Order: sequence, then C-alpha cells, then structure tokens
Amino acid sequence: MMNDRTKIEILREEITIPQIVQQKADSAYAMLREQNHKAGKTRMKKTLPLVAVAVMLAAGAFAAAGTKWNAGISGKWQVEEPQKESLQEEGAVSFAMQSQTMNGVTITAEQSVTDNYSVYLGFRVEGYAWKEGLSPGFDQLQVHVDGVDDVNYSAGFFDSMVTGEDGSIFYWISMTQFQRGWAIGREIQVEFKNLCGYETETGEADPESMTEGIWDFSWNLQGTDQMREWTVEIPLEDSGAVVRRVELSPASGYVEYDWPRQREIRQAVGPDGEITEISRWARAPRMCGVRLKDGTVYPSLFSGDGSEGYLSSEQESIGYYACRGCERLIAPEQVASLLFENTDEGGFYEVVLGDE
Repeated sequence: MMNDRTKIEILREEITIPQIVQQKADSAYAMLREQNHKAGKTRMKKTLPLVAVAVMLAAGAFAAAGTKWNAGISGKWQVEEPQKESLQEEGAVSFAMQSQTMNGVTITAEQSVTDNYSVYLGFRVEGYAWKEGLSPGFDQLQVHVDGVDDVNYSAGFFDSMVTGEDGSIFYWISMTQFQRGWAIGREIQVEFKNLCGYETETGEADPESMTEGIWDFSWNLQGTDQMREWTVEIPLEDSGAVVRRVELSPASGYVEYDWPRQREIRQAVGPDGEITEISRWARAPRMCGVRLKDGTVYPSLFSGDGSEGYLSSEQESIGYYACRGCERLIAPEQVASLLFENTDEGGFYEVVLGDE
C-alpha cells in the first residue's frame, strides 16, 4: 500500500513542476504529519489528502507561470521586470488568458494594466501570415466598458515586424479618461472583426489577405488607485499658468492649472483643402514629461491618449486640466519634477515636486 510520501513522489514523476512547488509540497507534508503527530489518537476533522494538497500547489504554480506579460504591452510601454512585479503586487494587472480561433487564426486576450486614468490591453495573434508590403489590421474593432461604447481609445499592432518565437504578433489597446478610477473593477468587452492586410503606403485593404471572423472577449479590470499627489501653487514662469494640483500614477498623469481664458487665431485646413483661420481658446502649456530623481529625463512621457480643457463652461472660470496616458510605465515615487512645454523658447517649464 502506498503511503502519502510515495504518492507525492509518483505525482512528481507524472507532472513536471517547478522546484518551489516541490518544496511547498514537502512543507505541506511535514506540516500535516506534525499535526497528525500532535493530535495523537484524537480524530482530526476533515483534512485534505496530501495528494490533493500537492495538486493544488502545482496548479497554483502553473497559474503563476502562465502570468507572462504580453510582449505588446512590455515593448510599447517599455516595462522593466521590477515594474512588472510592483504592478502585480499593487493589483494593477489582470491576466485574462482567453483564446478564440476563427478560420485558423487564434487571438488571445492576455492581460490588462489599469490605474486611475488609463487602461492598457494586450493581445496575441497566432496563425496569420501576411504578405510582404502589407501591414495587419482589423476591419472593425469595438471596445466597451460595462456596456458603454463611448470610450476613446488607440490601438494597433506592436511593430508588426516583431514576432514571438512561434510567429505570433502582438496587439495593444490603450484608453485614458478624465475621471479618476473610471475603469477599475469594471468589465471590459472587446470585439475584433476580420483580420486583413493593408497596403503600407495607401492604407487600402487587400481582400485576398483577409481572414473573416469575429473574436470577442470580456473580463474584469483589476486596477490600482495608488498614486502620488501634490497640492501646489507654482507659476510656469511668465506663461500666465499656475499649477495647482498634480497626480501621478504608473500609466498616467493628471494636472490642474489656473489658466486665464484668452482667444487665439489658428490656421486649419477646410473640407475643400483650403487653409482657413479659426478662433479658439488658447491651450495651457502642455504637460509633457518628467525628470526622475536619478536625473533621467523623459521629455515626451505624456504623449498617450487623453484630454484637456477648462473644468467649467462658465466664461469667468480659469480652472484648466490635462489628463494624459504615458508612453512608458513609470514609478511615481521616482519622479522629482514635472515638465511643461515652453513653445516660446523651445524648452520646458519645470515644476519641482517635493514630498507629499
């Protein structure tokens, strides 16, 4: 008759599991054996069999091993390993790991990264071979959050020339909204329709390269509301703007200014191609980058999705905001100062951020 130790050894032979799982199985075995010893002749209440314990531990390890970051998110937003660990610990990351196959093409929803203002989604596409001179794209893409479809987003393949070891390519979607915590804990729904190759120069679809199908996914967005925030009163030199509030999250930035309303004349191209002049409210100096405590400067960090404008439609209101996604994920605690574009002199206004 096999004892519990023998059963675990057989389990090891039949299933290849990481060393840490074997160590945990040994610990579980030792712990339960000690409990049995201490209990003596007292009958223990329902206790999981050791094999079940080992299987549960193995399953947990396999789940952890499957939480590999999507190459599109890692590459486009330049996420380093310590950041990945930190974001997962903070609860900013969801691993959806859902796959659907249509006509030989498999799309996998791999993960999402969500903070107060921004959401990044990563997908893997396998089985699609496009012709030289064509770039892959979808005929239609729909993105809903809790069933609401008025979500502004950007999307695309992360450098279609970069593929995984199995020939897969990676797709990303990013969204930034001016409402703190707007996506955290909500359901994301994404539907792709018809994968096709598009002429690189003209952008026209090549019908012969189309793979028809509908791939749809939904999962809950875990997210982190952790951020650094400052209430300040710092003029941007002689620009007329005064920074009042700053919020920095791993994937987004938010700032409020005082910015007196003023009209400006701008040139625009009309429907007929003619250049016309329009009058609009002048925009405040654009929040564009950061300087880290180690001296590293990211001058165009806030080049992602977002919005800006006056906080109120009342004419006398001077409160102005800007909310932008990041071009790379950051550690807010490492930020020393915030950079704003100085269009007059071609440089930056710099706002030094102290401890909150």
